[in-house]
Amino acid sequence: MKLPSSPLIVYSFIYSILLLLSTILHFVLLSLISSPLLRIYIIDFIVTCLLFLIGNFIFLSNNIYDLHWPLIPLISSIYFHLTLNSIEFLPFKCLPLFLLIFLWSSHLIWQTISSSDNIKHEDWRYQMMRKQYGNNFLIFAFFALHLLPMFEVLLGSSSIYYIYTYNNIHKNLTIGDILLLLIILLGVLLENYADKQLAEFRCHRKKSREHKFSVLSTGLWKYSRHPNYLGEIIFWWGLFFLGYSHNAPLWCALGPLLITLMMYFGSIPMSEERLYRKYPEYKFVQRRVSILIPTFGLLG
Repeated sequence: MKLPSSPLIVYSFIYSILLLLSTILHFVLLSLISSPLLRIYIIDFIVTCLLFLIGNFIFLSNNIYDLHWPLIPLISSIYFHLTLNSIEFLPFKCLPLFLLIFLWSSHLIWQTISSSDNIKHEDWRYQMMRKQYGNNFLIFAFFALHLLPMFEVLLGSSSIYYIYTYNNIHKNLTIGDILLLLIILLGVLLENYADKQLAEFRCHRKKSREHKFSVLSTGLWKYSRHPNYLGEIIFWWGLFFLGYSHNAPLWCALGPLLITLMMYFGSIPMSEERLYRKYPEYKFVQRRVSILIPTFGLLG
């Protein structure tokens, strides 16, 4: 039987089945584990293992797991609300946060689904790692491409649980709440707008022979070589500090910390190396544009 190749069809089918399975697991674990946070860790571990098997042994593509990243904070937010406040609608203090998570999540979900017209066409990073690790790739993929991101996004999303369980969650927003929500909003808008500029530039580059080997260095990309990653990092740290102000423990900071380290020492260097090799102009961009945090020329 020929498997479907459309990302929209494949993602919709697989993640719908896994959502149904997760619901069943919830009811199985409900009488065994009282903590919704621990339940979602266990459920997501099982889902991650299944996504690894489906991706590597059925579709032969690790792209199958890519939708996991933007879905977990959104699903966690809904899950914590339903298990902690099943009768009442989202408390006023939680509603702005939920809307921000939804905005962040929906952008990345659409970007993941629309990034390719064939689910079997793996991201260039996965293709490079397959060559690099050879026969050991499956072991590497399970731990580094599935389990590690799973823990990063779960740890990052754990702050949501403590926000929802905070004793004074029904009181009005404080100045501190508003400032932290604005920081999260900044991260969401920065990432969304940077991705939009990049998509438009790539589309223009495809149609223009003159700009075939040019690189984006205008708009937000004039001030940072990776403004989309900067927006992602701001989003996760803003989420943690909002949680920390609502009694989230310090271990929740491991989420944004690991995400920051992964991007700064993993994703960014890989992108930099590829851009440097593929586009000769990029070495000049590297000299004049900050790698991540904008300096606006203050550091020379």
